[in-house]
Amino acid sequence: MISGRLPGIEPDSVSISLREQHLQQVLQRREPLPFVEVMADNYLALRGPHYQLLQQVARRYPVVLHCVGLSPGSGGADDDYLRRLGRMASELGAIAVSDHLSVSQLPGGRVHDLLPIRYRPEMLPPLVAAIHRIQDVTGLPFIIENISRYLAYADDCLDEGELLDELHRRTGAGVLLDINNLYVTAHNLGQSPMALLRRFPLGAVAYCHLAGYQQRRHLLVDTHGSRVSEPVWQLYAQVLAAMGPRPTIIEWDNDIPPLEVLLEEARRAETLMQQQEAI
Repeated sequence: MISGRLPGIEPDSVSISLREQHLQQVLQRREPLPFVEVMADNYLALRGPHYQLLQQVARRYPVVLHCVGLSPGSGGADDDYLRRLGRMASELGAIAVSDHLSVSQLPGGRVHDLLPIRYRPEMLPPLVAAIHRIQDVTGLPFIIENISRYLAYADDCLDEGELLDELHRRTGAGVLLDINNLYVTAHNLGQSPMALLRRFPLGAVAYCHLAGYQQRRHLLVDTHGSRVSEPVWQLYAQVLAAMGPRPTIIEWDNDIPPLEVLLEEARRAETLMQQQEAI
């Protein structure tokens, strides 16, 4: 069983999810980043100028491969996707792979979203099998993320944290605790984020995500297209107080700003973590 941690990464490490726009700049500036997260799905061709730059990045920084296509909630990705991911992990010397507790592949093909699963005991066997398959192919720790939810199924009978805890117990998979997603889900489902958090296996959290959301009428939408919102910063401080420091990544997927903006957000996360450690 592979433990779901980030090998060699200090708990108080803060960095960014590195997008194509910033690969060259990070290399030229030799940014002192403890590790980086990259969106694996953007490089599955395993060739081209961006992939060559990514290979240079991987020679300088430990790399976590973050995915949106593994689809553990539907039994896992197809063989070709996994084969490419395994080759990428090997070529980049990646330290871990992460994806979401969701469905992104259906019998008719892939969907361009992260669809929620049913939170029921019968979901556990296919999830466990999918995670073991990912671990076997990549040979790396697998870390599973809570998604932003906009609905709950009427027959849900497990809490999200309970499901993640059981997956950790059965597979050793770590938890990627997305603070923004937790806040968005709590708002949209009319719950308290701290109430949701109480059932999370905080001891299994391998690293955290921070990102921005937008309000659209009564819903919060996980856009990853702005600075981290103030309520999410406040929740992050509460989470750190509850579980201690964890490696943290600033995510920004849409309307991507200059690199310095991402680094500013990372510095704020680092400051919050230091303040909590001092307390």
